[in-house]
Amino acid sequence: MIPLSSSRPSGFQTAFARVERLRRAGQPAGAEQLCRQLLQQQPASVAVLNALAMLLADRGQLGEAKALLQSAVSLSPDEAALHNNLGNLLYQDGDMTGAEQAYRKAVALKGDYAESWFNLGVARSALDRREDAFIAYERVVAIAPDYWPAQVQIGAMLHQKGDNDAALKALDASMPAAADYYDAHYYRGTVLQALKRHDDAMAAFAKAIALKPLRFEAHYALAGTLAATGREDEAIRSYKRAIEAQPDYLPAHREYNNLVHAMGRDVRALQSYAFGRSQAGDTPDLLLAEAELMLRLNDGAGAERLLRLAPQDRADVANAQGRALALDGRFEDAAEILQRAVRAEPAAVTHYHALAVALLRAGLAAPAQDILLQALALDPHHQATLGYLTLAYRQLGKSEFSRLFDPATLVREYQLPVPAGFADPQSFNNALATELARLHTRRVAPIDQTLQGGTQTAAGLFDRDVREIRLLRDAVQEAVADYIKSLPADAQHPFLSRRDSEFRFSGSWSCRLASGGFHTNHIHEEGWISSAYYAALPGDLGAGGEGALKFGQSSLALGEEDRPGRLVQPQIGKLVLFPSYYWHGTTPFHAEQSRLAVAFDVLPGRS
Repeated sequence: MIPLSSSRPSGFQTAFARVERLRRAGQPAGAEQLCRQLLQQQPASVAVLNALAMLLADRGQLGEAKALLQSAVSLSPDEAALHNNLGNLLYQDGDMTGAEQAYRKAVALKGDYAESWFNLGVARSALDRREDAFIAYERVVAIAPDYWPAQVQIGAMLHQKGDNDAALKALDASMPAAADYYDAHYYRGTVLQALKRHDDAMAAFAKAIALKPLRFEAHYALAGTLAATGREDEAIRSYKRAIEAQPDYLPAHREYNNLVHAMGRDVRALQSYAFGRSQAGDTPDLLLAEAELMLRLNDGAGAERLLRLAPQDRADVANAQGRALALDGRFEDAAEILQRAVRAEPAAVTHYHALAVALLRAGLAAPAQDILLQALALDPHHQATLGYLTLAYRQLGKSEFSRLFDPATLVREYQLPVPAGFADPQSFNNALATELARLHTRRVAPIDQTLQGGTQTAAGLFDRDVREIRLLRDAVQEAVADYIKSLPADAQHPFLSRRDSEFRFSGSWSCRLASGGFHTNHIHEEGWISSAYYAALPGDLGAGGEGALKFGQSSLALGEEDRPGRLVQPQIGKLVLFPSYYWHGTTPFHAEQSRLAVAFDVLPGRS
């Protein structure tokens, strides 16, 4: 509270001191009444104006509170605390720009005002001026090293920048002062999770949950860590708690349903989206997300029923409606709706893709090509655009097809060298297969993946600290570098033009197929170069082309021409590299043993 000037009459000072006592005693109405009485005596009292403004702000009467505080600032423009308080009111009222200006004035008047520097950082974060916010938080710590809220924010921002070691140091510095602060434990957990210290991350999330069990973020983060470490049943329970705490939080619904499906449970019976809608209402996003789940389950009619309840002027709703109609074979109706989505959001390439698929399946390759060329102009490296273009070109008999799809040149096979410490390829791959098998804790394929009759590990296989996986990654890196180096130069080619000596893995996982299993034909949208490496195969695989990796055949059933352009027979220790936009899948096989492979995607340049 701003103190009264010593020149005030003693009776006035005594009365003003009673204002603060009433406020602390939980009697804000009495404090407000007394402030108004004092202002009748001294209308220009800065301290009383400030006190009344704060009392009104606590009641949500921000308009009058701001007017009072602005009057106080005009009377005493060099009082830093008044500018800080005005900033707080403006922030509370949603005026982030005004709040940021008020805090800047406060710290300009009082350079060591740690609280206002912190508030300045918060306002700048709200304005998405993250670097400026970081500077403000660093200034707080320079002034007051024990100001733990600033340390927590510094840790969170360093995590966002990818400097997790420094982030953990900042968050640890906030302890033990921040031991009762939810955000400190939550952010510390996210940093530890990024550092692959999963047990420590789970302990941090548990502390956050103990402090605020009704907050959803730590439940959700804990679920992700549990799922990544193979503790699926516990992860499912944590996802469920996150959904109960925040019924409309879509990522929790998606990951919960993906996981319960992978564990062999019926996602329809669990009805997470129905629960979310019962709590949050039939929001468009929940309806759309549930419809997307129905589409992944090949239930076009179920998706369409949900989408009828959603706003019909949304482009993403029209996109889903079009795909639902296409799933039921109503391609021309689908194309009409999808054209509406393209017109509504002409910069969203996914609408063009869905429209092109409907046109291709309707036998209209020429308009599909035109739509895809428009998508290519928007994003020249989108793998789905390139994949669909190969189909349109092939249907139209165009020479561009063989330029885009050249498996003889761009599909390469490598037999990886035996890592040091292993006698031969079989001994290494046996050890690798043993480690991979430990990670296949789920029962069926992910709901949104291409496996049929198999399982897939959680993402980030190459991030695991397992000797055999590290050795495989090292060997793979050398092979990818050789593949890139050997590519022909062509600045006009959508794949070859991205050639870069530096690259990074954008995803890595393991797939296990049982007898009768296969991969449906697909492309990899998150890559530039994709792959298949074979760690374990049935002894009799290969008879009649069973289990082969095939290139060039789509999942759209486009007729006689839609057939493989190259087959690659699996072999233990073989790595196959190819452009991510190439359509590829596998032929089914029948054997007692499973087929165990590793796959990854590569992007050009550093992360």
